[in-house]
Amino acid sequence: MNISYPGNERGVTIQKITLGDKFWQFVRFTVVTGMIFAVTFFAINFTAYKQILTSAFNPEAQAQAEQFLTTASENNSNAEDLLPVLPDKKETRTSYAWVDFPIAPTDDRLIVPKLGQSVPMVDMTTEHIEGENWSDLEEQIQEGLRNGVVHYPGTAKPGQYGNVFITGHSSYYPWDPGQFKDVFALLGQLEPGDEFIVYYNQVQYIYLVTDKFEVQPDNVSVLEQPTDEKIATLMTCTPVGTALRRLIIRAEQIN
Repeated sequence: MNISYPGNERGVTIQKITLGDKFWQFVRFTVVTGMIFAVTFFAINFTAYKQILTSAFNPEAQAQAEQFLTTASENNSNAEDLLPVLPDKKETRTSYAWVDFPIAPTDDRLIVPKLGQSVPMVDMTTEHIEGENWSDLEEQIQEGLRNGVVHYPGTAKPGQYGNVFITGHSSYYPWDPGQFKDVFALLGQLEPGDEFIVYYNQVQYIYLVTDKFEVQPDNVSVLEQPTDEKIATLMTCTPVGTALRRLIIRAEQIN
């Protein structure tokens, strides 16, 4: 709305901002802010969402990876049948981080055939936290996550009665030096009936997924240790790129 005031010799028109103008200004501000946030969010979580998009548009590659890992685990095939772990970006990987399967991997390892994942498992169950210093515990876990997935302190070891609790990143800060920032980006694809494998002290343990659900970050019930079951839990943050909730994959040992 344009308003001219009496005595305005120069004929300057003053524009009054209406409620409708304010509304559309707010809409434009919200849209621009939302676009900036979206671009920033996907830039920070690019590698994780790249996995998700690749899985959606090229499922054959993931199916092939699943077949390789399943065959290697079941038939004790040689290392050349296995997926390479973290190939160097500057050169072609010619060797593998695994020995032949008849001997089993030399490190503790989580294998999720459906996701095409073979990941070192950092065993922190022997960590002793003085005086229940949870700040120190969190620091140690974050350090462990730079080297793979973490076998959570205070939880059962594979083969024992209890809950083998394993956590990993679905996405993390791109500037973090860790190489496993998005190892669980596809964890939500696991469903009851799927299997994953844990190698612990060179012994193979096979787990069958029985349940899948989400909890709040402060829900510690998922760490509970049953005395009459041998189960395992995989946990990561969800939705990918946030820490709003925790995705829980529960499984039972079947071998």
